[in-house]
Amino acid sequence: MRKANERVLDSGIYARIRETSMNESDRHIALSTLRSAELIVDTIAWVQEKVSALGRYFLKPSLKHQEAVSK
Repeated sequence: MRKANERVLDSGIYARIRETSMNESDRHIALSTLRSAELIVDTIAWVQEKVSALGRYFLKPSLKHQEAVSK
């Protein structure tokens, strides 16, 4: 996650990691892991949006077909 987003979320988990008593290497690992997790979640959300946007194009013909069959 970008530094700007980190500052926005500073009152949350990033602040807790900074306040926790641990050595700098562990702190760096924790922050790196958190950023990686946020990147994964952002990617999954992006893919979900794109798939749902594509789903509309594939859903319409099937709905029309179901209406014609039920009449």
